[in-house]
Amino acid sequence: MRIFNKSIVFIIALIVFGLLGNMLNLSLLLGVNFIFGSIFTFLILRIYGLKWALVASAIVNGYTLFLWNHPYAMFVLVLETLFVGVFYRGKRIVLIDSLYWMILGMPLIWVFYRYALDMNFTASLLVVLKDAVNGILNVLISSVIFTYLPLIKWPSFQKRKMSSSLHDVLFNIFVTLTFITLLLVTVMIGHEQYHNMNEKIKSETERDSAIIRDDLTAWGKVHVAAVNTLSMAAAENRMEKMDSLQRHVAYLLASYPDFITSYIADRNGVTKLFSPLQNDKGESTIGLSFSDRPYFEYMKEKHQSVVSDVFLGRGGVNEPIVVVGSPIMISGEFRGVAVGALNLNYVTTELKKLANNRLMNITIVDRHDKVIASTRDDLAVMNPYNWAEGGEVSGIIDGLYYWFPDAVRNPMRRWGESSYFKIMAIPQMGDWSIIVETPIAPYRDRLYSYYIKIFSILLACGLIFIFISNVISGIIVRPIKLLTNTTTNLPEKIAKNQIVNWKGSFIQEINTLISNSRDTAARLQSMFAEIQLLAYYDSLTGLPNRVYFNQRLQAYLEEAGDHGHTAAVLFIDLDRFKMVNDTFGHTNGDQLLKLVVVRVQECLGQDAILSRMGGDEFIALLPNVTREQSEQIAQAVLAAFKIPISLSDHEVYTTPSIGISLFPRDGDSEMELIKNADQAMYMVKKTGRNGYSFYEGKLNTLLSNQMSLETMLHKALDNQEFELFYQPRMELKTGQIIGIEALIRWRHPVQGMISPAEFIPIAEESGLISPIGEWVLRTACSQNKAWQNEGYKPVCVSVNLSVRQFKDKDLVRNISGILSETQLDPRYLELEITENISMNNEEQVLSTLQEIRKLGVKISIDDFGTGYSSLNYLVNYPIDFLKIDQSFVRNIQSQSSDVSIVKAIIFIAHSIGLKVVAEGVETEEQLNLLRELECDDVQGYLISKPVECEEVRNFL
Repeated sequence: MRIFNKSIVFIIALIVFGLLGNMLNLSLLLGVNFIFGSIFTFLILRIYGLKWALVASAIVNGYTLFLWNHPYAMFVLVLETLFVGVFYRGKRIVLIDSLYWMILGMPLIWVFYRYALDMNFTASLLVVLKDAVNGILNVLISSVIFTYLPLIKWPSFQKRKMSSSLHDVLFNIFVTLTFITLLLVTVMIGHEQYHNMNEKIKSETERDSAIIRDDLTAWGKVHVAAVNTLSMAAAENRMEKMDSLQRHVAYLLASYPDFITSYIADRNGVTKLFSPLQNDKGESTIGLSFSDRPYFEYMKEKHQSVVSDVFLGRGGVNEPIVVVGSPIMISGEFRGVAVGALNLNYVTTELKKLANNRLMNITIVDRHDKVIASTRDDLAVMNPYNWAEGGEVSGIIDGLYYWFPDAVRNPMRRWGESSYFKIMAIPQMGDWSIIVETPIAPYRDRLYSYYIKIFSILLACGLIFIFISNVISGIIVRPIKLLTNTTTNLPEKIAKNQIVNWKGSFIQEINTLISNSRDTAARLQSMFAEIQLLAYYDSLTGLPNRVYFNQRLQAYLEEAGDHGHTAAVLFIDLDRFKMVNDTFGHTNGDQLLKLVVVRVQECLGQDAILSRMGGDEFIALLPNVTREQSEQIAQAVLAAFKIPISLSDHEVYTTPSIGISLFPRDGDSEMELIKNADQAMYMVKKTGRNGYSFYEGKLNTLLSNQMSLETMLHKALDNQEFELFYQPRMELKTGQIIGIEALIRWRHPVQGMISPAEFIPIAEESGLISPIGEWVLRTACSQNKAWQNEGYKPVCVSVNLSVRQFKDKDLVRNISGILSETQLDPRYLELEITENISMNNEEQVLSTLQEIRKLGVKISIDDFGTGYSSLNYLVNYPIDFLKIDQSFVRNIQSQSSDVSIVKAIIFIAHSIGLKVVAEGVETEEQLNLLRELECDDVQGYLISKPVECEEVRNFL
């Protein structure tokens, strides 16, 4: 489950990297992108298999829906993952992917872009080549990552082989160096071409805008000057000689054909002179009023010349015009205006002439953005024109902009419909503006055509290099592969005397390697017998070792199962062999093992197989024997060791412990039979050694339960599963509770209460009794102090010490530390020890007890009368209490012998100044009898059974 979870994390991480690889794409030019998400999709394919790769591909390539605004790329890329995943199977993945793009990928891209998206030929062909290069590049990069990074440590569902072959290593080096180099050159050249295209468009747009501006400025200056001349002539004759002025007006039209009308009006805007004198309908143009025209109001108010906005003329002009006007000033007083109406055909003609052979549209607008002239057929004169409408505008430099259509989301089509716009003002023409629009599409297609050539060369060269690299790698790897096949299972070939064919190579280093391998094989052949001996036999006894025995046993069981034969496995362990090594040395120990082997083999018979498992453990296979026969052989082995074994100048007695498992009753595999025989031997060890025992199923259950209990016991202390119960102790004379004994209980969260009789022996054997005992002591002292702090009468709490605890050199220091930590007065602590403590090292026991007494702690002997009692240690040891075991109290009212024993214990204790506590008091008769025998204190169910902490307050 942990590996599964880690694998999910790695897959999610690779998918995230794949999404980033597509989001952080490399923009080559004008909507053409390289994406890199497939790198991580193919890593997932090679590590975790096709199923996860398809899921990742759908997620990662789903981003192309947002990047390119169509689903076709996602379909092609997911299909690529499926194709490669189906045909990969450990083959050259780059070759498989190249085959996909040639057969399916490129044709599908062409159909989707050319017909479904309706892109032109050039753009569609570029995408086909770009996607093929991009796809092969991604697979190549993923192969390089897979080959050279330590992905073998990654968690994998498929457990597939993660190492890379030499062919892959060389192939990736060749292809990467060539393909990546070509691609980098392509990107660099492409960016240079894109930069040049941009500069060309900008320079041409700037140049053409300046030409138009200068031309219109010059044209405007000429006509403004002509009108100014007419205005000055009118001012000179003070607007009195009308015939002369009429000739001036007519002369203006004759001299400047772009004027379609000209007139002089008085201060009220009424025409006094007009040319022509009649309009198209034959009506007179004299007396017309232009006082409502904005340009008239401007000249009347500002006394300055003006070039008007475009408007629809009247007075013989029924088309859009622009007026050039100049005020007539006589003696500083406004007396009228001189006006010329310009025909805009000149502007339109000039714009079309300039834009005729150029990839641009030019529009002139007035200050209100009304069209004055345009090369665009869809823009009519006098209509408003907002060039930025319907698109996204991005500034480049002053007055130069990119314009992208809002309605188009596909990057390539968006660039195809985008334009450069240059906006330039013509102040001399009444704040006119020139709008030069240069569509990018023609330039884009030229650049696309250039890239098509580059990508075609790159793809062709890449495929050629892939093929050549595959061939070169094969040429280099083939002799190494042959050598690998030759040396595979070489020891087995040598053992079977097979002929080994050593083929040479034209590469000197590989030939040297082949020669070295041939020499090594020759040496292996000469050493094979020795190797086999070391591998399968024990060097000391010459017996088969564990490996060889397991093979022989497995082979026998396979044959025995087919023919219905039986067998017995004997697990033999020498008792106290370590004592022989420690006493007589390892040399004599080794000699003893050799002599043991001789005796055992004499008992087993010729068909038996005896093996040394290690140390002083041996195992034997008795083929085709019954239970009775195997028992007789075990008895014979035991009997053989009743005679001492001579070692140098010493005679040594050693005995075996033998466990027996039977086939097929006790198992049908070699491991099961050996394990069960071992467990049977273990039970012999536990019950006294020097014997034999057959395996029984309950042995397995017993050992399993003990191991399970020990495992739970390790966690119980950390999980706070232990708790203390307390049993009060009553003083017989006063009937008062003068003490309580702390008793540990284990409340397991699943199995409930577990008896101390079950877990205390296991805790003793495993060494866990020390930390558990320390916890009991600390908890009891802390709780006793808490009761005293609550105001209850102080009593003494007694805690049992195990033999292992008592032997701890830090015991006294730990007791002192706990008393200091809990701040319990030492006189309210009593430690209970058993009689067995005094069996070994009486001086050390005495010293420890004296140090405990110096702390002020009381000491009692628990279960007195059941162990190794000695009047000597009762006198010499600093003891305060003797606790008579409940086995003497249980039948005290019915058996006179128990009464005598209890009476004697009480008498002896009192005579040496000790107090006596009787345990297990359950009836009034027992209590009264103990009172008559002058016992000091009693403890048992009659007083109270052990209770939880909260109930102790009732006694206190």
